[in-house]
Amino acid sequence: MQILLVEDDSSTCSILTQSLTAHHYQVNTAADGQTGLEMAQQYEYDLILLDIELPRLDGMRLCQKLRSQGYVNPVLLLTARDSTSDRILGLDAGADDYVVKPFDIEELLARVRALLRRGKAIDNSVITWENLRFDAANSQVVAIHASSEHLLHLTPKEYGLLELLLLHPKRVFSRSAILDRLWDLAEAPGEETVSTHIKCLRQKLKAAGVADLIETVHGMGYRLRPPSASPAPTPPQANQPQQAISKQAISKQAIHREQVKAITARVWQRSKQQFIEHMQILEQAVTGLENDNLTPELRQQAKQAAHKLAGSLGMFGLSNGSDLAKHLEDWLQPQIWLDSTQFAHLKQTVQELYQIIQPQAIQPQDSDAQSQHGSTTQIGFSLCPSLPISTDFQNPKPPLVLVIDTNQPLIHQLQTQAPDWGIQIEVAADLAAARAILQERPPEVILLNLNLSGITPELWTELRQLTQPIPLLALTTRDRLQDRLAAAQLGNCLVLQQPLPLDTIRAAIMRSLQQPNMPVNRVMVVDDEDTVIAYLTALLQPLGIEVIGVSRPQDFWQMLQQTAPSLVILDLEMPDLDGLQLCRVVRSDLYWSRLPIVFLSSHSQSEQIDQAFIAGADDYLSKSAAAHEVTERIVRRLKRAGFREQTGKDIEECIEQ
Repeated sequence: MQILLVEDDSSTCSILTQSLTAHHYQVNTAADGQTGLEMAQQYEYDLILLDIELPRLDGMRLCQKLRSQGYVNPVLLLTARDSTSDRILGLDAGADDYVVKPFDIEELLARVRALLRRGKAIDNSVITWENLRFDAANSQVVAIHASSEHLLHLTPKEYGLLELLLLHPKRVFSRSAILDRLWDLAEAPGEETVSTHIKCLRQKLKAAGVADLIETVHGMGYRLRPPSASPAPTPPQANQPQQAISKQAISKQAIHREQVKAITARVWQRSKQQFIEHMQILEQAVTGLENDNLTPELRQQAKQAAHKLAGSLGMFGLSNGSDLAKHLEDWLQPQIWLDSTQFAHLKQTVQELYQIIQPQAIQPQDSDAQSQHGSTTQIGFSLCPSLPISTDFQNPKPPLVLVIDTNQPLIHQLQTQAPDWGIQIEVAADLAAARAILQERPPEVILLNLNLSGITPELWTELRQLTQPIPLLALTTRDRLQDRLAAAQLGNCLVLQQPLPLDTIRAAIMRSLQQPNMPVNRVMVVDDEDTVIAYLTALLQPLGIEVIGVSRPQDFWQMLQQTAPSLVILDLEMPDLDGLQLCRVVRSDLYWSRLPIVFLSSHSQSEQIDQAFIAGADDYLSKSAAAHEVTERIVRRLKRAGFREQTGKDIEECIEQ
């Protein structure tokens, strides 16, 4: 989709351009109103983002001129003017929407998607064509099969091509029209570039089991082929029959549940002081309301305290306390005014909640262990700032990529681009030359042409013995099952079907370089409540699961890259960045897009659960869920990556410690 951004502030322009480009939009920019008007008249744009205060021609008059000339595509105004009269003037000038600066990027992107849907053949951000699902909100293209779903990794241009055809199902686009819509004015490639990208897109769709949706109209261009009348793929069954559980397994579950109870009691003893402090804030808020001197700051603190209690108490079996805290959170909203009856009810609720949180609610199970541990526990990033740094991050040499190939044009392209990519290229024309390089310095990635003369399955095996566990990228021009089976047996190997753009090879190399040695027993917990992190740590560590706690969502991405967990647990509501935003960040990344994500939240409404799954969640758990259910659901997700549970004896020893 082509967007014109008319903005004279360079920093705002840069941020918007990068954000839009990251979501597969093609962006052209203009720094003044007159230039923006000329570009809008000369080229076809799907949307115009327009600042109001512009040099030469302000945004209001620019919008009015476009509408007077019959311009029908959407216009979104960006401005620091937030008065009602300014909004009315902007909308009356012909704007379709009005966003006040400073704005939230996610909200702006959502408004852009909504405007782009208007007048198109769709009414939401998800388009389905036979067994292909195009999700514009999450920038995902998925092939749907009877028992699985396959995420397609497309280049920005391939994504744009697919989006253009799906949004205009009855229109024929010539190659020159596609160039105008998807390529920047400064690039100006030849029309054969479009044919190459069409071919690559068709190959990726075919490899994913999607029928060819691109119809070539000879002498005219390309359009979307109407879907066939074949029935839609059968969705995977949610409930599969389970095998009978043996008596030994039942006994093991019973033992584990008793151990979980002991863990829960111990975590309560360490955390109940925090709950009491939350209650003190609530009592101060009640006193402020009673004396009519409650400040907005204290009201906000009390609302946050109630929210944390609502999310934490249910994990300790205090679901009634969690419900009371939810009521308090609702009553403490800034816009809520309480009459005398409602205030009396609120005061009574705080008293009932305090009685639930009193220390005698759960008696300590092991006071000796508590005294050994002390009242604080170092968990997660915020409490452990001096994490050890891997020597891999301290290596000043650029990563080495060994290319085993004789394709000179490709080798020349790779060697030319290597400095910009931050890598070093070594070339071997045969296996003997590759052996010499491997002995001198093992590479971080190997790029191998499977179609080299003399490359046999036996040589592949020998090469793998020399290079294990180095990631291997296998290039082939033959779309044969035998080649893919042989490559799959080597392990840690990705097959790349040629021809393909250089950007795709670069993305595969970068993904392989970023691939850490991921332990299957490492879980990252992102929650602004330390009690939740402590609770999950105590539950999972006895099973041999390492827990990385992140209490500041702003630190999430850095910790994800450093620790490489095999599963992430996200809270839904957190300050500054919520779990939905973090989930979308993971799903939009080439490497991390398949990382399992589980939401653990105090929110149980169907609308919020749906939002989590739309954002990319694999599972959703309530913080009020029983401890054994939380543990089993997390372990079940980890087992897909090869997790092995520790023995019962090991668990008992961990609890005693």
